[in-house]
Amino acid sequence: MPAIATVGDTVFYTSCYPIESLYVPSCKLEVSFGNQSFPLNGNIYIRPDSICYFGGKWLLFELRGVIYRDSFVVVSFFDRVCYKGKNDYLQKITGFPVNPESMMLLFTADRCEDTYRNKLNYIPAARSSEQILMQGNNRSLLEMNMNVNGHTIKNISLYNSSQRQALFSAAYTGYQQYRQFALPTVFDIAAYDGQTSIRIKASFQQVLFNQPQRVNITVPANYKVVVLE
Repeated sequence: MPAIATVGDTVFYTSCYPIESLYVPSCKLEVSFGNQSFPLNGNIYIRPDSICYFGGKWLLFELRGVIYRDSFVVVSFFDRVCYKGKNDYLQKITGFPVNPESMMLLFTADRCEDTYRNKLNYIPAARSSEQILMQGNNRSLLEMNMNVNGHTIKNISLYNSSQRQALFSAAYTGYQQYRQFALPTVFDIAAYDGQTSIRIKASFQQVLFNQPQRVNITVPANYKVVVLE
């Protein structure tokens, strides 16, 4: 786990992208749970103030999920099972606050100080041209390593106070330049709590901004409901 050096607040790089919503109408996803892996053709929609939706399909396998501000629902149409619970359950697995706002940060590789400090409760601890460190709850440490241009994030890792292996990580290997900023289009997100491993590899084929979408997450009445706590 990296050492922490306390510094003044003014050295933290502020970057808040003015995006009301992000829509990816087509993307390649590889979702892994433990030893199972599913290649999916998917789509993603995020409004940071209210919802993060994702859907994917491959042959007969179809998965849809939505993360609200306090809860989540995931539906497997192949298994006919609906998984639901509070976002606290997802945070136990990832160690990272899970809500639409944090998902927007991860999917855009934004490092907005206002969101990290005031909404996710991370305090800037140190910064250089190559790295940003932030202190979180329960002595957790969020580490951001920058690409050589100093403007985009290479990877993010989250450590707790007793482990050197990251509980949560996100690696960004491809960016696309838009008029106002560069956004990641290829990335790999992984979480491991010592028992459960989850991994999502994504490749965005198109990204659209500020386009309202209708989210379809209707659960058929005959599906089994599993509450995760």
